[in-house]
Amino acid sequence: MQPSIPSMQGEKYTAFTLRQPVGVVAGIVPWNFSLMIGVWKIGSALTTGCTIVLKPSEFASLSLLRLAELAIEAGIPAGVINVVTGKGETGQYLIESPLVKKVSFTGSVPTGIAIGKLAMSSDLTRVSLELGGKNAIAVLADANIDEILPTLLQATFVHQGQVCASPERFFVHHTKHDELVEKLSKALSQFKIGSAMDEGSMFGPLSNQPHFHKVKHYLDMAKANNQIIAGGEALDQTGYFVQPTIISFKNTDDPLFSEETFGPVVGVMPFDTDEELIQLMNQSRFGLTASIWTNDLSKALRLIPKIEAGTLWVNMHTFLDPSVPFGGVKASGIGREFSDAFIEDYTELKSVMIRY
Repeated sequence: MQPSIPSMQGEKYTAFTLRQPVGVVAGIVPWNFSLMIGVWKIGSALTTGCTIVLKPSEFASLSLLRLAELAIEAGIPAGVINVVTGKGETGQYLIESPLVKKVSFTGSVPTGIAIGKLAMSSDLTRVSLELGGKNAIAVLADANIDEILPTLLQATFVHQGQVCASPERFFVHHTKHDELVEKLSKALSQFKIGSAMDEGSMFGPLSNQPHFHKVKHYLDMAKANNQIIAGGEALDQTGYFVQPTIISFKNTDDPLFSEETFGPVVGVMPFDTDEELIQLMNQSRFGLTASIWTNDLSKALRLIPKIEAGTLWVNMHTFLDPSVPFGGVKASGIGREFSDAFIEDYTELKSVMIRY
């Protein structure tokens, strides 16, 4: 490009920019989709010319260790894709290492905030955070409950709700509220709960014991406050099983309205006007995903700009596509995965000016 510097004695100026890889990336991966999310981070790092050290969750390390072995067998040079295992302190050592130039973390909001602070204090190490949420759906007055119910069930209870993008707050127009609650409750009562290795099972266990106790805490809280509409029980069988659960929100001050369960627990609340709906959806410190369920495209397009979420779906939820950027706003994260939006996070932009 031609810069705006004037020539005083016949000299000329030109300028250009280039992107260079930041260097070593630390990718800290959660337990719920360790292999898939690990691959996302590997792809971003290698595409931009970086190397990566992955730290999987202590609950799900084997798949990424095997992937690293296969990468060597496939001809990727040693040292390009690395895996270190351990608990939280292992990730802390990575973040504090002067060799690590960028941290990419997927996981809970409290851990993400702690990682962001630590990265900033370590010579302003770059950081991208894809965190959790208390994701909302809006079922509008024109929605056909019978049509949307199968998609709604799949999007909400896939992987037992242990998906950062899954909805946990259902805001339903008052004319559709009772119908949705009745039909959703009936459908959940027919779920066959059992081992994920049993092809007949529709709903498996929670991932690990600490998470089971967290979800059970919220179920006990809802039970104590008479908020259970359907489900609500931890099952007395081998494994960390709970019933898929529907609760009613008492009000917007209800802890169950604001705290992420990261499990198969959804709360339902009716609304009357679009203004009330937007207020309810945005009344959260989180902003990862949201969805609108309607056949009125005009209304959907008017609501979309008002909803505070990094990803918003219409008549679907939870599904991701690598061509579409994914990430959160507010306390749900910084930066984006997918598309070409990640490139800025993994590269340094260098400006060059030449006088000749």
